[in-house]
Amino acid sequence: MAVILALYGAFSYANINCVSTHFDEKAFVKYVIDGDTIVLSDNRHIRLIGINTPELSHNDKKTSEEGAEKARSTLIELLEEQAQIHLVYGEERFDKHGRTLAHIYDEEGLNIQSEILGRGLAMPLRIPPNLSLADCYDKASLSAKRENRGLWASSRYKPKDVLSLSGSEKGFYFIFGKVERVTESRSSIWVNLENNVALRIHKDDLNFFNKNDLMSLEGKTIEANGWLYKRNKQSRMRIRHELDLKLLN
Repeated sequence: MAVILALYGAFSYANINCVSTHFDEKAFVKYVIDGDTIVLSDNRHIRLIGINTPELSHNDKKTSEEGAEKARSTLIELLEEQAQIHLVYGEERFDKHGRTLAHIYDEEGLNIQSEILGRGLAMPLRIPPNLSLADCYDKASLSAKRENRGLWASSRYKPKDVLSLSGSEKGFYFIFGKVERVTESRSSIWVNLENNVALRIHKDDLNFFNKNDLMSLEGKTIEANGWLYKRNKQSRMRIRHELDLKLLN
């Protein structure tokens, strides 16, 4: 049920508050870099676990991805009246850039990631092993997607038929298409779609999938989300969790 947030006097779009039974630290926010990264008063950079917002260019706003400015301004709005925030660290505490990975909560215990997702201003992001709230974040995102809120009202973020891809696309996409074949290499399972698009499930991530389900996908139509990149003249996407794959038929 949506609630009124007395602290802001604003409507909360999160159908579910992804609660935590503990907090690791209280901290002060110094600056909001973009919709999924903040700087604390001690200059630590915090990357919000479980969400991905459109890329924001600080040098040339015209090159920012659609929705980037809105995601940042909303995060500022949610945090600017907070004397302190609460942090819950991820099982993996730092990313490859040295940023601290955390779930963040306001003073009233509202999970900020679920609020951003519920407003449709971010896409859910599942990166093992930081998956403790993956199901909850997925539910918050689905509520926004069903009602076409935020990013989900834009054609840029609606699922793309792989047959419509040119092969030059890069970045975070939702795609769908028919599975032509499923193969297994020494390190990965490859789900090959039409139009030379391949989904890669590294064997390090296989415990987050049902392998039999993956191997039986041939001939079926699926939806996937993740970062598209080009390798060996093929469009590829690494899939890290079963929530990033959806069977359409």
